[in-house]
Amino acid sequence: MFEGKDHWHLNMEKDVTFSDGPNGLRIEDQDGIGFNHSKEATVFPTEACIGCSFDRDLLKEFGRMLAEECISEKVDVVLGPGVNIKRSPLCGRNFEYFSEDPVLSGEYAAAYIQGVQSMGIGTSLKHFAANSRELGRQVADSIIDERTLHEIYLRQFEIAIKKGHPWTLMAAYNQLNGIHCCENEKLFKEARSWGFDGIILSDWGGVADPIRSLANGLNLEMPGPSGSSELVEKAVNAGRLPRAVLQKSADYMHAFAEKCGRYTVAEYDQKKHDEFCERAAEESIVLLKNNHVLPLKKTEKIAVIGPLAMHPCIQGTGSSKVNAKDQDSLLQALDEEKIPYAYVQGFSMDSENIDQDMQNEALSISEGCSKVIVMVGEQEKRGGEGFDRSCMDLAVNQNTLIRELIHAGRKVIAVVQTGSPVTLPWRCEAQAIVAEYAAGARSGAALKSILYGDADPSGHLAETWPLRSEDIPSSRYYATDVLQCQYREAIFTGYRYYDTFSVPTAYPFGYGLSYTEFSYSGLKIRHEEETVHVSLKVKNIGACEGRASVQLYVGMKNSRIARAAKELKDFASVPLQAGEEKEVKFALGSAAFDYYDVHQHQFQTEQGIYQIMIGKSVQEIILQGEIEMKGVLDPYSAIQKKMIQHDAGMMYVTDESFASMLEHQIPARRSPRPFTPDTTVRELKACGLGKFINAAAKKILTMDVMHGVDDASVFNAPIRQMLWLKEYYTWETVYAATDYLNHHGLKEWHRLLKTLKKRSVEEP
Repeated sequence: MFEGKDHWHLNMEKDVTFSDGPNGLRIEDQDGIGFNHSKEATVFPTEACIGCSFDRDLLKEFGRMLAEECISEKVDVVLGPGVNIKRSPLCGRNFEYFSEDPVLSGEYAAAYIQGVQSMGIGTSLKHFAANSRELGRQVADSIIDERTLHEIYLRQFEIAIKKGHPWTLMAAYNQLNGIHCCENEKLFKEARSWGFDGIILSDWGGVADPIRSLANGLNLEMPGPSGSSELVEKAVNAGRLPRAVLQKSADYMHAFAEKCGRYTVAEYDQKKHDEFCERAAEESIVLLKNNHVLPLKKTEKIAVIGPLAMHPCIQGTGSSKVNAKDQDSLLQALDEEKIPYAYVQGFSMDSENIDQDMQNEALSISEGCSKVIVMVGEQEKRGGEGFDRSCMDLAVNQNTLIRELIHAGRKVIAVVQTGSPVTLPWRCEAQAIVAEYAAGARSGAALKSILYGDADPSGHLAETWPLRSEDIPSSRYYATDVLQCQYREAIFTGYRYYDTFSVPTAYPFGYGLSYTEFSYSGLKIRHEEETVHVSLKVKNIGACEGRASVQLYVGMKNSRIARAAKELKDFASVPLQAGEEKEVKFALGSAAFDYYDVHQHQFQTEQGIYQIMIGKSVQEIILQGEIEMKGVLDPYSAIQKKMIQHDAGMMYVTDESFASMLEHQIPARRSPRPFTPDTTVRELKACGLGKFINAAAKKILTMDVMHGVDDASVFNAPIRQMLWLKEYYTWETVYAATDYLNHHGLKEWHRLLKTLKKRSVEEP
């Protein structure tokens, strides 16, 4: 197996350079552990934001823009897109992912990949697979039944690979049903069966055993050097690793390298990229509520409150955090158009404490204003790469200020900048609510255009906004154990749960308001050979230009197995002038009707009557028809709807039911002894030396080399993460250190010192 030359380059016949993504380039220009300082680049809207566009063409254009920046910086592969399912709004990295739905995520990813790779730049589809939380992300075992795995957590990868053909596929940190994703032969064979012909590489630091990873189909360990090449050579010479395996992997690597570097370095048009950022944000921002207060008039007196109006949240934190070349704000956008406003901070983003003086100032300055725009959002420290959110609530000082303004009779327009859904306890009283998400470098100009009607809001939610954290189907099981994550909600994740079990939500999947109105008519359904053709007419019956989000759902009447009430199977974003009408056509293959049979190990179609539904959201179905499909009469599924139970308003699944879904006993939690390269720093407290290591870790966290690394992620990291300190450690060091921790013998101590001495001698 090849290993990286360093963090971002390969040691091959030609130089190959990777860069972090997916919403802009993060090219490090200094050393250290974690998320280091990087070169300036354009901050495009996050996937969480642009995922609300329901527009494949926009994602394809996004890819081309990103590729232009790669070309200017001589980057061969951008690490994106991220397509992991938003299993819970609490995932700290959700801002990097598109949706809770695999079809939407897969189609977006395919378009993104097509856009990037049309310019001769590669992509890295990630994180493969079932990587849906940050807690214990390098050691946790995702326990998922086979049907759920294929229908929910693999389908978006299949769509993206078959339609986008990414150059690389990034294996995730976590284990999947007891096997590390970086050495999961079953996963890799699945990807190859979809036609994937690129290289499979590890997430950075994701390899747990280099020999086993190579033997099972991983082609590249990143970063490097880690000393794995020496281990591979020894394994081949000793006959423990067939040379044919090494050659097959090398063939993939050489074919990949041949694709790289086939572009001419050129500068890009920054103005064009900024304009795209603005347009993409305009198309993606979601209007959640409007009591006839929007759009605003540019002559009316308004107050703007909140630090985010001046210093907006335009992206998340972690490996995707771009060093912004430029960014604007709402206040800047208002100033540029000479729109009058009064501004006060109102609250602090650095604290959750209520500052009465600041609150009183907000109440005072907003008096006499026709409307009050309050900019709220999450503090960066609440969630990000490496750590999850503890709750869905905004800070107390933000919620309190909005309530006070409402109670004082102000017409409040709340703008929410977030990477994931939040609870809105004042949503019934606010006059308007705008979900901006983290909308990139031109978020200020885009928001101004939406608020003042220069652009019609056309975004629709790519994820459900629950009323409360307890309503999340995975709530009981999401963050209970660092080492194990049980997917007991099975196929009923996201809207599949809320819609099927009639659980009220704040805002449903696919929801979004507009300043215009659309009518849907003329639904036609016909079955021709193996394709179901669906067509309808959409008309803009309002007074302004707009974009209709046409969503096609499929459900089945009287299914013999557990199914969601309806599932998104296709979608279209249709721009329409006032009074304009267009025909929209869809072509549905068997994948729109199938389920995964765990006994046959394949997708199958159940025979029966299926409903074809056209909606504005999963809860607002406008047109509906039926079609009969041929297929199996005796479908099998270990999942039964009766297994999904409720207690104290929360979903739960008994141990017996979960074992039935898995068709085997629930795996036991691993023992902390003996220590292995997977043992976490926190687990080392079980021995005396481990206590010293814990203390050392606390000391390291205060050092300048730790850039943006969360404390919890350090203590939940495995021993093998010492490889990040590549100046000192190799895999031989990891194995020697593990042996010493287990035995404390003189022999093991000398072996450990020998690996350190060897490394220091090798260093130039």
